[in-house]
Amino acid sequence: MKDEHKIAFVAIGYGIVLSFVTYIFYPDFVTWALLGALTALFNHSQMLQITKGNHVKINQLTTHLVTRFLLYVIMIVIAFFQLRESQDALITAYIFLLLGFSSIKISTWIYALPIFKKTSTENKDES
Repeated sequence: MKDEHKIAFVAIGYGIVLSFVTYIFYPDFVTWALLGALTALFNHSQMLQITKGNHVKINQLTTHLVTRFLLYVIMIVIAFFQLRESQDALITAYIFLLLGFSSIKISTWIYALPIFKKTSTENKDES
């Protein structure tokens, strides 16, 4: 399995943990944490589909990057219009959205830890 797919699985685990912790401490904001993580995972899966194979088409890549940006902006705008009366709730929702949006980056850092990297010394000795 490729590293990118493993990172996606770690990101799913991070999204579940983030949602569970948010549900325990801030039950009103679980939706925002979940939406942020799901948006990041959707964007990551789209990027995996576009970049698979040896040839990457520039048009598809550009369309994906614009779509990714628009999805993030749409989520932020939806949070703004839902919670604009309460500034504290809006700021908290933005924080949880950003924690969800960063799920792929955080899962990349987690995957880079030595616990997940199982390098076989036998394969290195044979080379």
